Amino acid sequence: MIKAEKIDLSDISNELSFMLFILRDVQVLDEKRIREYTSNMKWNSFLQLTLHHRVYPIVYLKLNQIDSSLIPADVMERLRYHYNSNILKMMQLTREMNKICGEFSDNGISTILLKGPILAIQLYGDLSHRTSKDLDILIDVEDVERSEEVMTQLGYELEEKRSLNQNWKDKHHHLSYRHKEHSVQVEIHWRLNPYSKGSHSFDQLWKRKNTVQLLNQSFHCLGNEDLLYYLADHGARHAWFRLRWLMDIDRLIPKIDSEKMHVYFRQFGGQAFTGQAFILAFNLLDSNVPHSLNYLTDNKKNLRLAKTSLFFIKRIVKLNPVPEKSVVWHYLRYTLSLMTGRQRVRYLLNYLEPNKQDMSLLPLYKPLHFLYFPLRPFLWFWRHIINN
Repeated sequence: MIKAEKIDLSDISNELSFMLFILRDVQVLDEKRIREYTSNMKWNSFLQLTLHHRVYPIVYLKLNQIDSSLIPADVMERLRYHYNSNILKMMQLTREMNKICGEFSDNGISTILLKGPILAIQLYGDLSHRTSKDLDILIDVEDVERSEEVMTQLGYELEEKRSLNQNWKDKHHHLSYRHKEHSVQVEIHWRLNPYSKGSHSFDQLWKRKNTVQLLNQSFHCLGNEDLLYYLADHGARHAWFRLRWLMDIDRLIPKIDSEKMHVYFRQFGGQAFTGQAFILAFNLLDSNVPHSLNYLTDNKKNLRLAKTSLFFIKRIVKLNPVPEKSVVWHYLRYTLSLMTGRQRVRYLLNYLEPNKQDMSLLPLYKPLHFLYFPLRPFLWFWRHIINN
């Protein structure tokens, strides 16, 4: 069992506390506790939280098992509506996933699915238990140009212009597409995250991959250790502002081999954001982390990161693709605190180079593109502060 310092949660709202109580992995909810929570419940706020954190499938399924008199009928009806809508969305994503992976395979492109329907099966055992707004597909960096041709043939269009940087694949880690007819979003990745260049080669990830069966088809996904690294890194970079990501960690923990993780951390790092994830999961969801991984939670930096991220968890804020104006400086400080010294330098240097957002905000003729460099600080300030 994990040994981690308890975080003070006395200032979280009754609605968030109730939602966390529901999300904990217990078979039967204590109706006495439910009566205590619901006696002073702001139901609109509760619904806002469940939708914001994208955890309404589990909330609906849990509440559907208890005495119906404890939850207002209109609340259950709204949860049911979103639950059923999510099933349709996941079926649509599954259909597109099958089509894209099939076309990629026919063109000699190997795929590893990062999230989407496969993650729902991998961690929850059911498509309906997790939400996904898009598909995230990892391919080898050498296959990126070929994948663009396939995506175009399938009716997908790039959502934003590419970076001006000629080495755009080094600077970025994915391209975002949207289908021009049914609007399904797909991200094609060639790295696990923005900072993983030089590690986690596609060949390595492919050798450690898992395979999941869905609709009599085989799909490839990350192995458990790689998946923990990826999910913890992704959640940490976004300050865990959606608890769905922490739910994923909670469901993945029982599948983790501690000894393999020790070796993995020595090779690839990731102790800080994984420790942060474990501390949050323990405090918010009562997750059970193996005793042999206690060194990740008994760490002052990891604990500080966990406490800092609570600022975003307690509030209904949006940090992606850009943070809300009210929290932008909090998020910038938090983001820098996650990084190593080298990553901070790279992160700050990236902001000195013009990008596709600059092109959209201030279109210039190609001969004038050099002006983006001196204008870059002003364009960034306008996007993030003035026009946010």
